[in-house]
Amino acid sequence: MSRAPSTTDGARSLHRAIGLLRLLSMRTATGWRLSDLAQEAALEHSTVHRMLGCLLDEGLAVRVPGTRRYAIGPLAYELGVAAAPHFAIERLAASALARLAAETRDIVFLNVRSGAESVCVARFDGRKALKAYTVDVGTRRPLSLSAGGVAMLIALPRAEQARLEALNLQAIVRRGEARQTAVRRMVQRSRRLGYGFNQEDIIPGIAAIGVVIRAPGGAPVASLSLAATGTDLMPRQTRLLAQLRRQAEAIEAQLGALRYPG
Repeated sequence: MSRAPSTTDGARSLHRAIGLLRLLSMRTATGWRLSDLAQEAALEHSTVHRMLGCLLDEGLAVRVPGTRRYAIGPLAYELGVAAAPHFAIERLAASALARLAAETRDIVFLNVRSGAESVCVARFDGRKALKAYTVDVGTRRPLSLSAGGVAMLIALPRAEQARLEALNLQAIVRRGEARQTAVRRMVQRSRRLGYGFNQEDIIPGIAAIGVVIRAPGGAPVASLSLAATGTDLMPRQTRLLAQLRRQAEAIEAQLGALRYPG
């Protein structure tokens, strides 16, 4: 006699499906091949195929036209539209951040925390284009890979920091030991300083600073960051940090109108 599915089995399947959705959201332009998605999710090919079938049926995934690749589906967009009035933090400060980018002539980012990852929800470009900097709205990355993400990471309780940092390092293990060393260096430096500071650790020639944005209860839910060439940013670091902190405080003062936990 076959065993009836348990509550634990159901919860595990749900967590796996949500993990697939997170991955699908990371390659919206090209989509994923089934084999690559299974490898990235560390799941059996048959398990991912079965889950994708359910996601396709519900509109949470689609096949990229003309390919055998899978991407995030229209239901994800519909759910986001419904949630936006209660979580769209970018609406609180869009004009102020656009002015900041224009004044500094740099790129300003607004990111939100999503578990062990950060998601870019707004980008404001100054006059100085950074062609090597491909982060755009919707980009999802491990917290430890950006100044804004690290700013949120180091604002968490120390035990939670250690857990998420380990998860992040595991997520980038295929990028090699040099990248892992660079990430550790950036996190350690930022922890000493009390804010995120990417000193050309991730992309040669590009530096960034990031500050945390906290919910009314103190939880780090978002961050502001600014990127520029290293030679351009370093001499202005103190002034830029003060500007970012002022904007972050202004956003924090308005977060009570949204539904971010903590």
